[in-house]
Amino acid sequence: MVLQFARFIFVTLIVGLVLFFSFGSKHIRIETNLNDLNPTKISDQSLKYAMDTLTQDVSHRFIVVLKGKEQRAVEAAAEQMQAQLSELKNLLVVSDQHLQSNYLAALSPFRFNLLSDAQRQSLTDKGINALASDAQRKLYQLGNGVRLIPFEQDPLGWFSEYLLSSLDKLNIVSTMQESAEESEEVTSSFTSFAVSITEYPENMAQQQSLYQSIKDIELNVSQAFDVNILHSGMFFFAVDSAQSAKSDIQLIAIGSIVGVLLLMLMVFRSLLPLFLSLSSIAIGVGFGVLISTLAFGSIHILTIVFGASLIGIVVDYSLHYFYHFLSHNQDPAHNRNHAKTLYRAMLLSVLTSLIGYGALSISDLVILKKVALFSCAGLIMAWISVMILGPLVTRRPIVARQVFLRKVIAASQAVFASHPRALIGAGLIFASIAGLYLYTNQSHINDDPRLFFHVSNSLLEQEKEVASLTEVYEPGRYLIVKGRDSDQVFESLAALYNTLGNQSRQLSSVLDWLPSPGTQVQDYQYQQSLYQDGGVTDTFFEKLGLNAAQSEPIKTAYRNAENRILDFPTLMQDLPSLPPLWVEHDGRVFSFVLIRKNSDLDSIDLASRAIGNIEYVNTLANASDALKAQRVTGSKLLFLAYALIAVMLALYYRRISAVLLLLIPLVASAITLASVSALGQPITVFHIMALFLVLGLGMDYIIFAKEMTEQRAITQQAILLSAVTSLLSFGLLAFSSMPIVQAFGSTILIGNSINFIAAISLFNRPRLKMEKGLNVE
Repeated sequence: MVLQFARFIFVTLIVGLVLFFSFGSKHIRIETNLNDLNPTKISDQSLKYAMDTLTQDVSHRFIVVLKGKEQRAVEAAAEQMQAQLSELKNLLVVSDQHLQSNYLAALSPFRFNLLSDAQRQSLTDKGINALASDAQRKLYQLGNGVRLIPFEQDPLGWFSEYLLSSLDKLNIVSTMQESAEESEEVTSSFTSFAVSITEYPENMAQQQSLYQSIKDIELNVSQAFDVNILHSGMFFFAVDSAQSAKSDIQLIAIGSIVGVLLLMLMVFRSLLPLFLSLSSIAIGVGFGVLISTLAFGSIHILTIVFGASLIGIVVDYSLHYFYHFLSHNQDPAHNRNHAKTLYRAMLLSVLTSLIGYGALSISDLVILKKVALFSCAGLIMAWISVMILGPLVTRRPIVARQVFLRKVIAASQAVFASHPRALIGAGLIFASIAGLYLYTNQSHINDDPRLFFHVSNSLLEQEKEVASLTEVYEPGRYLIVKGRDSDQVFESLAALYNTLGNQSRQLSSVLDWLPSPGTQVQDYQYQQSLYQDGGVTDTFFEKLGLNAAQSEPIKTAYRNAENRILDFPTLMQDLPSLPPLWVEHDGRVFSFVLIRKNSDLDSIDLASRAIGNIEYVNTLANASDALKAQRVTGSKLLFLAYALIAVMLALYYRRISAVLLLLIPLVASAITLASVSALGQPITVFHIMALFLVLGLGMDYIIFAKEMTEQRAITQQAILLSAVTSLLSFGLLAFSSMPIVQAFGSTILIGNSINFIAAISLFNRPRLKMEKGLNVE
């Protein structure tokens, strides 16, 4: 009854899986966002929302630099490139003209609330006649009579003067910049502008399409105007990483599948075992994709890379099933006992694998949580598929070729198993040396997140050159101001600026774009002397020989503007190209303060510490600290996993000595870490997480070697095939171009090789007579 119910559930899941991939495959979205590698854990959800908003905005922008020998050609090329990029529906070009016109339009209705420090000082120190005379002189003085809005709306030119001083003070990265680079012989000009991705591509295909469109435009413009075009931004790093991951997926998946196909055909010479193996792989991977999509809404590209290695694990279940279930005896009672032993071994095997993969979810790295869910879901479903479909496949006799496998095992045992005690002693000695080496060489540990990816040299060179030409802000360093409302945020900003004094010019915040609401109210009161009856405007008109009555419209406009305050969220709506310097969430306000290049970072950090609502953020240092914490926590939890399995072994075998079995994966782990470190790989959190799988896979081999004692030769052949498939898949990971994948694969490759040698060498009792029923060549 239980078996029938299990089959019904299995069939239902398979039908659902087929329907999902037949009709819902359009909902499968492959994610390439690099933010999943961010280890920083923020308990304050409102703060996390604000920082995620800023991070997302930064990742959706990129900078374009055009360089050439002739300035006119560079300007013309920039104009054409902006026009062509603007035609792409996903992009918004941020030019100086666009920004200034929008800024002017947004501030004009609130011009009576805006004054610069110099203007406030003038209103304090000067009388009505002096202010009117200044306005008259500036009107006729060359260069000072600029009116950004019509004369009748700003006759004194105060708003135009305020706006011009504000734009000059902003020095925004996203605006057009022009300069010259001089060498001994050549003078070259460059100009730059920023581009915002308004609708970020949902999948790899759309991402690649947008990238190719940008590259085509760059190529056309560079050839037409003889200019060199550079770009910088997270978007290009994401594309590069996705392409590397795609290559790894093809290498791992194709290599593993081909290896499994050849292995199964060579050993069994039948399509039935191949059918079960491929079916369990397809069901396991498909179920992992389904669960990941339901849980996270997408499946990350790196999840697929790591998940491709599941092929080598999933096929183990069918291999053990064939080798042990088919080697039956004519005695039904003996067969029943043997089947129970097999099922027990397979259950313990999948449990230890689940512990290994499931342990990845303890990390704060989102990518490892996704890998854990994908892998555990795939393993469970693949195991169930073997247990349900296995009896159907094994109804027909299957021939197994064991001659070659016996030779491989005999050769291995001749080297390692002839003196098992010496092997144990050597292993413990090497593990002790490895532990001492790791303890005394802490320099081999590196928690720098920049080691996660291998980026093309050309992309890195472009990034550096663009940064040297255009970047005016410190990358990854900023201040975040927290408050219950806008008044508290502006008060904290004012306190910070006062503390820093002249050094406040090193900062860029909302204060550079807009005064606080309280200051706007004060500025409105300040300007009363300008627009009251008999005030500066009336006197100014009289000096121009105009009728004072002609000033009535501007004075009426001033009176109507009372109590009209411009807040920063409204300004951001009018200026979508602005970075999210102001974020409101769940009744709280967060404001970001950018730090200009070559600033005194220590002084800024010290000043921020004196104000309770301001926090200095160093993203690289924070990420490194978080990764270090992950590595240390992972190490502690690894020992906890060992302790849990030790308890399970002691309870199952009812002997404390059974715990000694854990020495095998423990020795393998120590030697592995020392080996990868000696090979030049700095130890990271990914090496530690891979050791969970070294533990899980090692216990797989040990459990089967210890449980299936009646058929030692059969068990060793199954372990050999299992190890070959696992080492094939994880060995391919070790040759990845991505450091995090390479670290994961090389750790498991070395550790699992040691596990395999120990499993076939230390459990090598005299073989019992092989039962009939499995046709052997």
